[in-house]
Amino acid sequence: MRMCRLLGYAAPRATTAAAVLGEADAREWQRMGRLHADGWGTAWVDESGAVQRHRDPSDGATSPDLARAIGEDLAPARIAHLRLATEGMGNVLGNTHPFLVDGIAFAHNGSIHPVQELRAMVRPEEVERVGGTTDSAIVVALVLREVARGVPLFEAVTSTVARLRERFATSAINLLVLSADELIAVHANEGAPVPFDLFEESGLGIDLPADHVDHYYQLSWRREADGAIAFTSSGLASEGWQRMAQHTAARVDLATLAFDVVDLPQAARRAA
Repeated sequence: MRMCRLLGYAAPRATTAAAVLGEADAREWQRMGRLHADGWGTAWVDESGAVQRHRDPSDGATSPDLARAIGEDLAPARIAHLRLATEGMGNVLGNTHPFLVDGIAFAHNGSIHPVQELRAMVRPEEVERVGGTTDSAIVVALVLREVARGVPLFEAVTSTVARLRERFATSAINLLVLSADELIAVHANEGAPVPFDLFEESGLGIDLPADHVDHYYQLSWRREADGAIAFTSSGLASEGWQRMAQHTAARVDLATLAFDVVDLPQAARRAA
């Protein structure tokens, strides 16, 4: 199993990730690329209200482009991703997150096995539309199938993840999803194995990012004084973060910054 790092925010006005998190946390998040070194990407809402994307399959830890994206580039909402590739999944641009289809950007932190069983749930053309070949691309394809049926995005995300967790009990599915209207965060990974062997192989020792041994899969959120809301994977040591509960999803309305949290199993039952 392999995992990645997520970062996202929604703010009342165009700003930078560093302004929301604080400069030190922004730098530390980028430094997590020393472990999660299989590519990076970001998606954001631009001045016209459209979702844009940039991806790079190379190491992000020292990338000036990533530093600029989170430290200088202004946006009212942004997600970013540091990739640690699932074993056997190609380290190529097409598999680098976020995926972007029809104005919806997706970043996945986790892994679903067996991939062959997961792949049987989609048609090849559905995954080709997403543009990747990984388990993450299949998750995106399943969500987009629901959206194409007219299901609202938040409901499509929550019902899809709940269904996958029921079928793949040890899967890890943390998501950040960004559209022109909303930012969605999903935390569902109870029982997923932690890749301690990978930590050992990295050679980082005491420089391993914070909380990676005890809370590797944790996704947390924080409300800032100006109303901005941020989400991050574990690895930032600053205070004020609230851990998302297992099997929950949060939605931020980009127009109002209203914040809603739902229980995934309950959301799936309502959608059934």
